[in-house]
Amino acid sequence: MPESLLQISSAETGRLGVRHVKRFWFHMQAKRAGHHVELTEQDWRFDNLLLNGLGLPLEETTQYLLQTAASFDEFEQWILTRNEGQLRPEQVERLNSIFCGQPYGPALRAHLQQIEAYPAVLSTDDLRFWDEHGYVVVRQAIPREQARATELAVWEALGMEPDNPASWYQKPIGKGIMMDFYHHPTLSANRQVLRIQKAFAQLWQTPDLWTTTDRTSFNPPVTEVFPFQGPHLHWDVSLQPPFHFGTQGLLYLCDTPAEQGAFCCVPGFHRHLDTWLANLPAGTDPRRVNLDAQAVPIAAQAGDFVIWHHLLPHGSSPNRGTYPRIVQYLNMYPVEFRENMEWV
Repeated sequence: MPESLLQISSAETGRLGVRHVKRFWFHMQAKRAGHHVELTEQDWRFDNLLLNGLGLPLEETTQYLLQTAASFDEFEQWILTRNEGQLRPEQVERLNSIFCGQPYGPALRAHLQQIEAYPAVLSTDDLRFWDEHGYVVVRQAIPREQARATELAVWEALGMEPDNPASWYQKPIGKGIMMDFYHHPTLSANRQVLRIQKAFAQLWQTPDLWTTTDRTSFNPPVTEVFPFQGPHLHWDVSLQPPFHFGTQGLLYLCDTPAEQGAFCCVPGFHRHLDTWLANLPAGTDPRRVNLDAQAVPIAAQAGDFVIWHHLLPHGSSPNRGTYPRIVQYLNMYPVEFRENMEWV
């Protein structure tokens, strides 16, 4: 890599006044030019915090920078377009506080205190269930009418009609059932719901969490010409020990019984993943082992939120109902969140 790229500090800012943006942009430009970029653990952490703090999806952002020759000014303008034309002062303050190791100001501290003071969402029984099974359902995480508004936004984005099943199959959804739909106001509102933030805060034992900007998905009923699109059971993390605590989550936007393509997982697998891996026959690819017989579909109502331990094998299931399964993915994590850099 050119020496000049190595000298871009996280402290350098552009007109947005946000640290690390320029270093991130330079690294992506280096990758686009074919240079090998060796990220430090701090770069990896800062990159994730930067994108989530700015409300930017990882895949959308990397595709934009790798597929275009965007200048730094153009990248900052692109960031603004995904933040309704301006960054909130608390966004900039929070990111810069982390990147320069300074404490939060009064407004940010007050927000964390608000989450801390919010009544417990997960009961003692919920937490015990979480420890044993590795997932929990937060009932009525958002009101039904808010879930419905988000569902309608998904229908509009797809250009499909809820009462016209033929329209559900007339055009591609995205990658399988996954939609590149991130920036609608109702999606943003769901990410800021205190009831969801409190549930994550209880599991992580801190209110100081960063929210991901994840996609939505649309899983219509299978037909003779439209088979199940997946994803089948999988992990979204490296299977290289040592393992670290982590969460994932999704919000049901419509009532979803078990047969309607419900989210599924293998309960309790997080407690013995390391033993299971150690006992596999030599040369076995753990990601190709069929665990379907152990999978359990998690039915829930519109507005319910499912959180699962990221070491659980999980996925979608074939929709054998009469209505699509529609969800929004949403996760939260603390600054010190760790993930294995080596993908196995």
